Amino acid sequence: MKLEEIISAIEKWCPLDLQESWDNSGFQIKLGNPEIRAVLVSMEVTDQVISEAAASGAGLIICHHPLLFSPLKAIDSKSVTGNYICRLIEEQISVYASHTPFDKCAGGNNDDLAQRLHLRETALLPGDATGICRMGMVNEDYTLERYARQVADWLSQDVRQYRFTGDPTDKVERVALCTGSGSEFMEAAFEAGCDLLITGDVKYHTAQLAKEMGMNLLDIGHYGSEIIFSENMTSWLRDHTSLQIIKSKVSLNPFTVADCGPF
Repeated sequence: MKLEEIISAIEKWCPLDLQESWDNSGFQIKLGNPEIRAVLVSMEVTDQVISEAAASGAGLIICHHPLLFSPLKAIDSKSVTGNYICRLIEEQISVYASHTPFDKCAGGNNDDLAQRLHLRETALLPGDATGICRMGMVNEDYTLERYARQVADWLSQDVRQYRFTGDPTDKVERVALCTGSGSEFMEAAFEAGCDLLITGDVKYHTAQLAKEMGMNLLDIGHYGSEIIFSENMTSWLRDHTSLQIIKSKVSLNPFTVADCGPF
């Protein structure tokens, strides 16, 4: 299957015109229009991911986070990004990113997360002009603390990597969510009557403001909220192409849980 045919199929699902103005989705590296036999899917590109793609014979990496966000003035193989570019060209591996288009599209990251959390009556979050956030009703009675543990269980994650602000005994009924970094939607979630916003990368001052507002926040991490991209995209590509689709096995979580034992 030709490279451009693969991308054309993907863009029918998550078209580039959905992306935010600050985003850089689309081709990051395009090496002509070769015949592609294997595709590696990963949340982002790292040195290990490039090695994995090369070893598996993949001619294309489909990722969520763009490899290139800011314009480059030079490609220096001694820099991290420059080294990636040089290696990818040397290995003849093209790279395509679907970032905010995949966050917004039907069945993409946010719809997928809402489904994994068993939310009912899922809808777009009112007041969110981007169309990224979702909200829905929980499937049974939960306190904030119990729900945080349940979310970790549903996502097969370690709850010790989560942080929340609010009263752990608060009842959770209506939940808003935004994969990646979405704490700026806190007030929209509050105005929509949500008891909880689930997202990642919550900053100190945002958490303080939420506490004063009486809004609960559950920070499951940028990685924790978006690692579902790889499974979702892999499944879709296997259903819609006859290519060999490889889900990356590289661990991309930059954080580890500190377990120092008793002092």
